[in-house]
Amino acid sequence: MSDAGHESDPEEVTDLSSPDVTTKYRTAGDIINKVLAKIVEKCVVDGDIALICEESDKMLEEEVGKLYNKKVKDKKIEKGIAFPTCISVNEIVGHFSPLKGESRILKAGDVAKLDFAIHIDGFIAAGGHTVLVGDDKIEDKRADVTMAAWTAAEAALRLVKVGNTNTQVTEVFAKVADEFKCKPVQVSSRTS
Repeated sequence: MSDAGHESDPEEVTDLSSPDVTTKYRTAGDIINKVLAKIVEKCVVDGDIALICEESDKMLEEEVGKLYNKKVKDKKIEKGIAFPTCISVNEIVGHFSPLKGESRILKAGDVAKLDFAIHIDGFIAAGGHTVLVGDDKIEDKRADVTMAAWTAAEAALRLVKVGNTNTQVTEVFAKVADEFKCKPVQVSSRTS
């Protein structure tokens, strides 16, 4: 019994053993996949990156806004964008979500990397996809980079399991990059 004479509520389960948590992750993932399919279609020649990002974020907000609108135990369920839509083109490694005045226009042959995330009650689902803008076939270095990324991702999926280490995944990335004569890029979040 607590000091106030009331029994305390049992501690809330916040891992995947809770069906409520699993449902929130799955629901967020379904929204990500739905919006991602629509945004991929918008990555066309002469598409304005800032406008596509803005439209994507609006779709994400609308979709998540349809759910979990009733309070649970007098508590509002927080939800929304966890990471804004980014469309990083060619040499831009990641996190390009420009303001309208800083935007770029997509051109035929651009390699556009899309990513974004939402959360429901703090449980985050993220999605991403790489698009070749236009109907062109590529047979140059962009094809090698794209195949290297795909091969590395497939290898990582096989390696990420209990008992393996990050170092093993990193070593495979280096081998794949070497095989395709590419160089992996390490994205750093540190500030100067």
